[in-house]
Amino acid sequence: MPAEAPKRIWALLGPHRGDNNQVLALAEALGLPFEVKSLRYNAWRRLQPRLLGATLLSLARGSRAEIAGDLPDLTISTGHRSVPVVQALRRRSGGRTRAVHVGYPRLSPARFDLVVPTPEYPIPDHANVLRIPFALTRARAREAVPGADAPFLAAFPAPRRLLILGGPTLYWTLDSRDVRAALAHLLDAAASDGGSVLVVGSPRTPAEVLRGVRQGLVGARAPAMLVPVEGPPSYPALLAAADTIFVTADSVAMASDAIVTGKPVGLVPIRPSLLGQACMSVADRLRPGRRMYPRDLRFFWAAIEQSGLAGSLEEPRAGAVPALAANVAQRVIRLLEQPVQPIQAG
Repeated sequence: MPAEAPKRIWALLGPHRGDNNQVLALAEALGLPFEVKSLRYNAWRRLQPRLLGATLLSLARGSRAEIAGDLPDLTISTGHRSVPVVQALRRRSGGRTRAVHVGYPRLSPARFDLVVPTPEYPIPDHANVLRIPFALTRARAREAVPGADAPFLAAFPAPRRLLILGGPTLYWTLDSRDVRAALAHLLDAAASDGGSVLVVGSPRTPAEVLRGVRQGLVGARAPAMLVPVEGPPSYPALLAAADTIFVTADSVAMASDAIVTGKPVGLVPIRPSLLGQACMSVADRLRPGRRMYPRDLRFFWAAIEQSGLAGSLEEPRAGAVPALAANVAQRVIRLLEQPVQPIQAG
Protein backbone atom coordinates (compact mmCIF):
# COMPACT_ATOMS: atom_id res chain seq x y z
CA MET A 1 0.00 0.00 0.00
CA PRO A 2 1.30 3.50 -0.78
CA ALA A 3 2.35 5.57 2.21
CA GLU A 4 -0.19 8.14 3.39
CA ALA A 5 0.62 11.63 2.15
CA PRO A 6 1.87 13.95 4.93
CA LYS A 7 -0.66 16.32 6.39
CA ARG A 8 -0.50 19.85 5.06
CA ILE A 9 -0.70 22.39 7.88
CA TRP A 10 -1.03 26.17 7.61
CA ALA A 11 -0.17 28.49 10.51
CA LEU A 12 -2.17 31.64 9.79
CA LEU A 13 -0.50 34.70 11.32
CA GLY A 14 -1.95 38.17 11.78
CA PRO A 15 -0.85 41.60 13.03
CA HIS A 16 -0.29 40.82 16.72
CA ARG A 17 2.93 39.19 17.93
CA GLY A 18 1.41 37.66 21.06
CA ASP A 19 -1.36 35.99 19.07
CA ASN A 20 1.08 34.77 16.43
CA ASN A 21 3.33 33.22 19.07
CA GLN A 22 0.40 31.10 20.24
CA VAL A 23 -0.24 29.83 16.71
CA LEU A 24 3.45 29.03 16.23
CA ALA A 25 3.66 27.39 19.66
CA LEU A 26 0.92 24.93 18.74
CA ALA A 27 2.25 24.35 15.21
CA GLU A 28 5.73 23.59 16.56
CA ALA A 29 4.35 21.32 19.28
CA LEU A 30 2.67 19.11 16.65
CA GLY A 31 6.08 17.93 15.48
CA LEU A 32 4.91 18.02 11.84
CA PRO A 33 5.99 20.25 8.94
CA PHE A 34 3.88 23.38 8.58
CA GLU A 35 3.69 26.45 6.37
CA VAL A 36 3.49 29.98 7.74
CA LYS A 37 0.97 32.25 6.03
CA SER A 38 1.30 35.88 7.15
CA LEU A 39 -2.07 37.41 6.30
CA ARG A 40 -2.77 41.08 5.76
CA TYR A 41 -6.25 42.54 5.81
CA ASN A 42 -8.13 45.48 4.29
CA ALA A 43 -10.83 47.77 5.66
CA TRP A 44 -13.46 45.00 5.55
CA ARG A 45 -11.71 43.47 8.56
CA ARG A 46 -13.65 45.87 10.78
CA LEU A 47 -16.84 43.88 10.27
CA GLN A 48 -17.54 41.09 12.72
CA PRO A 49 -17.10 37.50 11.47
CA ARG A 50 -20.82 36.89 11.84
CA LEU A 51 -21.50 39.67 9.31
CA LEU A 52 -18.73 38.75 6.87
CA GLY A 53 -19.48 35.03 6.78
CA ALA A 54 -17.23 32.61 4.87
CA THR A 55 -15.32 34.94 2.56
CA LEU A 56 -11.90 36.25 1.55
CA LEU A 57 -13.33 39.76 1.15
CA SER A 58 -11.34 41.17 4.09
CA LEU A 59 -7.98 39.82 2.85
CA ALA A 60 -5.49 42.05 1.05
CA ARG A 61 -4.88 40.97 -2.54
CA GLY A 62 -1.39 39.61 -1.89
CA SER A 63 -2.66 37.47 0.95
CA ARG A 64 -5.39 36.01 -1.24
CA ALA A 65 -2.71 34.87 -3.65
CA GLU A 66 -0.73 33.32 -0.79
CA ILE A 67 -3.56 30.94 0.13
CA ALA A 68 -4.56 30.07 -3.43
CA GLY A 69 -4.07 26.56 -4.80
CA ASP A 70 -4.21 23.27 -2.92
CA LEU A 71 -6.00 23.50 0.40
CA PRO A 72 -4.43 22.34 3.67
CA ASP A 73 -5.56 19.52 5.93
CA LEU A 74 -5.39 21.84 8.94
CA THR A 75 -5.39 25.55 9.67
CA ILE A 76 -4.26 27.01 13.00
CA SER A 77 -5.56 30.55 13.39
CA THR A 78 -6.08 33.29 15.94
CA GLY A 79 -7.84 36.65 16.07
CA HIS A 80 -11.34 37.34 14.77
CA ARG A 81 -9.94 38.74 11.49
CA SER A 82 -8.92 35.24 10.42
CA VAL A 83 -12.33 33.68 11.03
CA PRO A 84 -14.03 34.53 7.68
CA VAL A 85 -10.92 33.30 5.85
CA VAL A 86 -10.84 30.00 7.74
CA GLN A 87 -14.55 29.49 7.15
CA ALA A 88 -14.06 30.13 3.42
CA LEU A 89 -11.25 27.55 3.28
CA ARG A 90 -13.39 24.99 5.08
CA ARG A 91 -16.26 25.58 2.69
CA ARG A 92 -14.03 25.30 -0.37
CA SER A 93 -12.64 22.01 0.93
CA GLY A 94 -16.06 20.56 1.68
CA GLY A 95 -14.98 20.04 5.26
CA ARG A 96 -11.66 18.33 4.52
CA THR A 97 -9.72 21.29 5.97
CA ARG A 98 -9.80 21.07 9.74
CA ALA A 99 -9.83 24.35 11.65
CA VAL A 100 -8.23 24.97 15.04
CA HIS A 101 -8.64 28.47 16.48
CA VAL A 102 -6.59 29.76 19.43
CA GLY A 103 -8.42 32.45 21.39
CA TYR A 104 -11.88 33.91 20.83
CA PRO A 105 -13.24 33.62 17.28
CA ARG A 106 -16.46 35.56 18.04
CA LEU A 107 -18.35 32.79 16.28
CA SER A 108 -19.89 29.56 17.55
CA PRO A 109 -17.31 26.86 18.40
CA ALA A 110 -19.44 24.51 16.29
CA ARG A 111 -18.01 26.23 13.21
CA PHE A 112 -14.52 24.95 14.09
CA ASP A 113 -13.03 21.57 14.84
CA LEU A 114 -11.37 22.92 17.97
CA VAL A 115 -11.30 26.26 19.81
CA VAL A 116 -8.58 26.82 22.44
CA PRO A 117 -9.43 29.84 24.66
CA THR A 118 -7.84 31.27 27.78
CA PRO A 119 -10.11 32.05 30.78
CA GLU A 120 -10.92 35.67 29.98
CA TYR A 121 -12.98 34.93 26.86
CA PRO A 122 -16.81 34.60 27.01
CA ILE A 123 -16.99 31.34 25.05
CA PRO A 124 -19.85 28.93 25.88
CA ASP A 125 -19.15 25.34 26.83
CA HIS A 126 -19.01 23.06 23.79
CA ALA A 127 -17.52 19.73 22.79
CA ASN A 128 -15.14 21.61 20.47
CA VAL A 129 -13.80 23.91 23.22
CA LEU A 130 -10.56 23.08 25.06
CA ARG A 131 -9.96 25.66 27.78
CA ILE A 132 -6.41 26.37 28.94
CA PRO A 133 -5.38 28.37 32.05
CA PHE A 134 -2.84 30.62 30.29
CA ALA A 135 -1.64 31.36 26.78
CA LEU A 136 0.43 28.95 24.68
CA THR A 137 4.12 29.85 24.51
CA ARG A 138 6.89 28.75 22.18
CA ALA A 139 9.54 26.37 23.52
CA ARG A 140 12.35 28.24 21.76
CA ALA A 141 11.47 31.38 23.73
CA ARG A 142 12.40 29.53 26.94
CA GLU A 143 15.98 28.69 26.01
CA ALA A 144 19.04 29.78 27.99
CA VAL A 145 20.51 33.27 27.80
CA PRO A 146 22.13 33.77 24.38
CA GLY A 147 25.90 34.31 24.51
CA ALA A 148 25.59 37.76 22.96
CA ASP A 149 23.43 38.96 25.88
CA ALA A 150 25.44 37.36 28.68
CA PRO A 151 28.05 40.17 29.09
CA PHE A 152 25.33 42.80 29.38
CA LEU A 153 23.37 40.84 31.96
CA ALA A 154 26.52 40.09 33.96
CA ALA A 155 26.50 43.73 35.08
CA PHE A 156 23.20 43.11 36.91
CA PRO A 157 23.80 40.79 39.87
CA ALA A 158 21.41 38.09 41.05
CA PRO A 159 18.79 37.93 42.25
CA ARG A 160 17.49 39.75 39.18
CA ARG A 161 14.00 41.17 39.48
CA LEU A 162 12.40 41.66 36.05
CA LEU A 163 9.46 44.07 35.68
CA ILE A 164 7.52 43.69 32.39
CA LEU A 165 5.15 46.49 31.37
CA GLY A 166 2.12 46.13 29.14
CA GLY A 167 -0.38 48.84 28.32
CA PRO A 168 -4.01 49.94 28.49
CA THR A 169 -6.88 47.74 27.29
CA LEU A 170 -10.56 48.41 26.62
CA TYR A 171 -11.57 48.15 30.28
CA TRP A 172 -8.26 48.73 32.08
CA THR A 173 -5.62 51.43 32.23
CA LEU A 174 -1.92 51.27 33.09
CA ASP A 175 -1.36 54.15 35.49
CA SER A 176 2.13 55.62 35.76
CA ARG A 177 1.70 56.02 39.52
CA ASP A 178 1.09 52.29 39.99
CA VAL A 179 4.14 51.41 37.90
CA ARG A 180 6.31 53.88 39.84
CA ALA A 181 5.12 52.35 43.13
CA ALA A 182 5.91 48.84 41.91
CA LEU A 183 9.33 49.93 40.71
CA ALA A 184 10.09 51.63 44.05
CA HIS A 185 9.14 48.43 45.87
CA LEU A 186 11.54 46.36 43.74
CA LEU A 187 14.37 48.90 44.05
CA ASP A 188 13.98 48.96 47.83
CA ALA A 189 14.13 45.15 47.93
CA ALA A 190 17.28 45.12 45.79
CA ALA A 191 18.94 47.80 47.93
CA SER A 192 18.22 45.96 51.18
CA ASP A 193 18.53 42.32 50.10
CA GLY A 194 20.93 42.56 47.14
CA GLY A 195 20.47 41.94 43.46
CA SER A 196 19.25 44.18 40.67
CA VAL A 197 16.16 45.38 38.81
CA LEU A 198 15.51 45.26 35.06
CA VAL A 199 12.46 46.87 33.46
CA VAL A 200 11.20 46.33 29.92
CA GLY A 201 8.17 47.78 28.18
CA SER A 202 6.19 46.64 25.18
CA PRO A 203 4.85 48.37 22.05
CA ARG A 204 1.64 49.04 24.04
CA THR A 205 3.34 50.77 26.96
CA PRO A 206 2.39 54.48 27.08
CA ALA A 207 5.24 56.99 26.77
CA GLU A 208 4.12 58.58 30.04
CA VAL A 209 4.66 55.29 31.87
CA LEU A 210 8.14 54.86 30.39
CA ARG A 211 9.04 58.43 31.39
CA GLY A 212 7.92 57.66 34.92
CA VAL A 213 10.16 54.59 35.00
CA ARG A 214 13.17 56.61 33.86
CA GLN A 215 12.51 59.16 36.58
CA GLY A 216 12.09 56.40 39.15
CA LEU A 217 15.50 54.95 38.27
CA VAL A 218 17.32 58.23 38.96
CA GLY A 219 19.37 57.80 42.07
CA ALA A 220 18.56 54.09 42.42
CA ARG A 221 20.56 52.45 45.22
CA ALA A 222 20.85 49.14 43.35
CA PRO A 223 21.88 48.23 39.79
CA ALA A 224 18.83 48.91 37.60
CA MET A 225 17.96 49.72 34.00
CA LEU A 226 15.07 50.31 31.61
CA VAL A 227 15.82 47.97 28.70
CA PRO A 228 14.83 49.08 25.16
CA VAL A 229 11.69 47.32 23.91
CA GLU A 230 13.54 45.53 21.11
CA GLY A 231 16.68 44.95 23.19
CA PRO A 232 19.46 44.22 23.60
CA PRO A 233 19.22 42.12 25.62
CA SER A 234 16.40 40.23 23.97
CA TYR A 235 13.09 39.57 25.68
CA PRO A 236 13.74 35.78 25.90
CA ALA A 237 17.15 36.53 27.41
CA LEU A 238 15.57 38.71 30.08
CA LEU A 239 13.10 35.96 30.97
CA ALA A 240 15.89 33.40 31.14
CA ALA A 241 18.16 35.61 33.27
CA ALA A 242 15.50 36.74 35.75
CA ASP A 243 15.15 35.13 39.16
CA THR A 244 11.72 36.65 39.82
CA ILE A 245 9.35 38.14 37.23
CA PHE A 246 6.72 40.81 37.74
CA VAL A 247 4.16 41.61 35.02
CA THR A 248 1.51 44.29 34.80
CA ALA A 249 -1.80 42.43 34.92
CA ASP A 250 -3.11 43.70 31.58
CA SER A 251 -1.15 41.26 29.40
CA VAL A 252 -2.20 37.60 29.26
CA ALA A 253 0.58 36.82 26.78
CA MET A 254 3.40 38.32 28.88
CA ALA A 255 2.06 36.85 32.11
CA SER A 256 2.01 33.48 30.36
CA ASP A 257 5.59 33.96 29.15
CA ALA A 258 6.57 34.53 32.77
CA ILE A 259 4.60 31.59 34.15
CA VAL A 260 6.15 29.00 31.84
CA THR A 261 9.64 29.84 33.08
CA GLY A 262 8.68 28.13 36.33
CA LYS A 263 10.06 31.08 38.31
CA PRO A 264 8.14 33.07 40.93
CA VAL A 265 5.74 35.48 39.21
CA GLY A 266 3.91 38.48 40.63
CA LEU A 267 1.14 40.45 38.93
CA VAL A 268 1.23 44.24 39.26
CA PRO A 269 -2.35 45.53 39.72
CA ILE A 270 -3.95 47.80 37.14
CA ARG A 271 -6.92 50.13 37.39
CA PRO A 272 -10.25 49.97 35.55
CA SER A 273 -10.82 52.71 33.01
CA LEU A 274 -13.93 54.87 33.25
CA LEU A 275 -15.54 52.65 30.62
CA GLY A 276 -14.41 49.57 32.52
CA GLN A 277 -15.89 50.82 35.79
CA ALA A 278 -19.25 51.46 34.14
CA CYS A 279 -19.35 48.20 32.18
CA MET A 280 -18.24 46.02 35.09
CA SER A 281 -20.78 47.65 37.40
CA VAL A 282 -23.62 46.96 34.97
CA ALA A 283 -22.42 43.49 33.97
CA ASP A 284 -21.88 42.33 37.53
CA ARG A 285 -25.35 43.49 38.48
CA LEU A 286 -27.20 42.04 35.49
CA ARG A 287 -25.07 38.96 34.78
CA PRO A 288 -23.20 38.10 37.99
CA GLY A 289 -20.40 35.58 37.58
CA ARG A 290 -20.35 35.84 33.77
CA ARG A 291 -17.62 37.25 31.55
CA MET A 292 -17.89 40.60 29.83
CA TYR A 293 -17.56 40.85 26.05
CA PRO A 294 -15.04 40.73 24.37
CA ARG A 295 -12.87 39.57 27.31
CA ASP A 296 -12.80 39.81 31.07
CA LEU A 297 -9.29 39.80 32.53
CA ARG A 298 -10.62 39.19 36.03
CA PHE A 299 -11.29 35.56 35.07
CA PHE A 300 -7.71 35.09 33.85
CA TRP A 301 -6.33 36.46 37.10
CA ALA A 302 -8.62 34.19 39.11
CA ALA A 303 -7.59 31.10 37.12
CA ILE A 304 -3.86 31.54 37.58
CA GLU A 305 -4.27 32.48 41.23
CA GLN A 306 -6.37 29.36 41.83
CA SER A 307 -3.72 27.25 40.07
CA GLY A 308 -0.97 28.81 42.17
CA LEU A 309 0.85 29.95 39.01
CA ALA A 310 1.31 33.59 40.02
CA GLY A 311 1.11 35.79 43.07
CA SER A 312 1.34 39.47 43.86
CA LEU A 313 4.00 42.15 43.86
CA GLU A 314 4.63 41.51 47.55
CA GLU A 315 4.36 37.71 47.35
CA PRO A 316 5.30 36.28 43.94
CA ARG A 317 4.53 32.59 43.46
CA ALA A 318 5.65 29.68 41.28
CA GLY A 319 3.46 26.66 40.62
CA ALA A 320 3.56 23.38 38.73
CA VAL A 321 3.42 24.48 35.08
CA PRO A 322 1.43 22.17 32.79
CA ALA A 323 2.75 21.34 29.30
CA LEU A 324 -0.07 23.18 27.58
CA ALA A 325 1.24 23.19 24.01
CA ALA A 326 2.02 19.47 24.12
CA ASN A 327 -1.39 18.67 25.60
CA VAL A 328 -3.25 20.70 22.98
CA ALA A 329 -1.08 19.19 20.24
CA GLN A 330 -2.13 15.69 21.30
CA ARG A 331 -5.78 16.72 20.94
CA VAL A 332 -5.08 18.11 17.47
CA ILE A 333 -3.24 14.95 16.36
CA ARG A 334 -6.25 12.86 17.42
CA LEU A 335 -8.45 15.25 15.48
CA LEU A 336 -6.39 14.74 12.31
CA GLU A 337 -6.71 10.97 12.70
CA GLN A 338 -10.53 11.06 12.74
CA PRO A 339 -12.61 10.64 9.57
CA VAL A 340 -13.60 13.90 7.90
CA GLN A 341 -17.20 15.00 8.36
CA PRO A 342 -18.12 16.66 5.05
CA ILE A 343 -19.88 20.00 5.02
CA GLN A 344 -21.99 21.35 2.22
CA ALA A 345 -19.93 23.40 -0.25
CA GLY A 346 -21.01 26.70 -1.70
